[in-house]
Amino acid sequence: MVNTSASLHFPVRLVVQRTGLSADVLRAWERRYGAVLPHRTAGGQRVYSTSDIERLTLLARLVDGGHPIGQIARATDDELQGIVERDSRITAPLPSAPSVATASGDSLIAAALDATDRMDADGLERLLRGAALRMGCDDMIEQVLAPLLFTIGSLWHQGVLRPAQEHVATAVIRGTLSWLMELTTPSPNAPCIVVGTPAGQMHELGAMIAAAVIASQGARVLYLGADLPAAEIASAATRSRAVAVALSVMYPTDDARLPLEIAELRAALPPHVQIIAGGAAASTYADAWRPANAVVAASLNELRDYIRGLPSIS
Repeated sequence: MVNTSASLHFPVRLVVQRTGLSADVLRAWERRYGAVLPHRTAGGQRVYSTSDIERLTLLARLVDGGHPIGQIARATDDELQGIVERDSRITAPLPSAPSVATASGDSLIAAALDATDRMDADGLERLLRGAALRMGCDDMIEQVLAPLLFTIGSLWHQGVLRPAQEHVATAVIRGTLSWLMELTTPSPNAPCIVVGTPAGQMHELGAMIAAAVIASQGARVLYLGADLPAAEIASAATRSRAVAVALSVMYPTDDARLPLEIAELRAALPPHVQIIAGGAAASTYADAWRPANAVVAASLNELRDYIRGLPSIS
């Protein structure tokens, strides 16, 4: 029986506004971690109480501060408040939600570069996770993470960033992307997509961005990492019954081996398994993708559109 008292009249839209959490993060916290248990109206709409909103606000603040949601989602409200008070005694004040929620992508990138320059890994992680919670996975990747990666790479090549600074930022970004993928809750019948980079392609972060984008659209992701030969990718796709293999190609742009790897992969895959190509260097291998009947996604939006068109995506 649904409680229709005034305390339960907050719809998802208002909860998003009051907590700063994006709707997809809110849904993931409920389904995967049981952070709150909203009631439903007679029409099936989720509604939340004032105490639900207060609890979600506490959880968002703690996750901003570096606490994994999986470790605190089932804590009582008193326990959460105790963690907040303990953190405030032993750490610098956490950034407030409005500062992240109202910041533009450019200002968040500038703050991330400042944290990178100071090698403040904890601060960078808090900023990126906070941006994801407030903006949602897709907007955060499009407006913050992808341009941040490009800028860090450019600064490193120019000698502005030291190798250690670049490594710190890369490690934090890799961890943030893994965390984003963990937030997703695909349905049991969602299509599986294998993601990685072909042999000779050592740059992994483009593949991780693709994996996070694919997962955010409701697909199941089997992430393989970087530099795998065609036979291994095909084996993983076959064993997982994947409907597609998404490959990120970043550098080098003139690897003579890559067309051979693509041809071998196409021959080893079942005919119905689609190859999806993306990344900064993907277009330079157009002559290799064409005979493999690959879909070349020139942007993250094109990748999203393709995933949304797959059967069983919900």
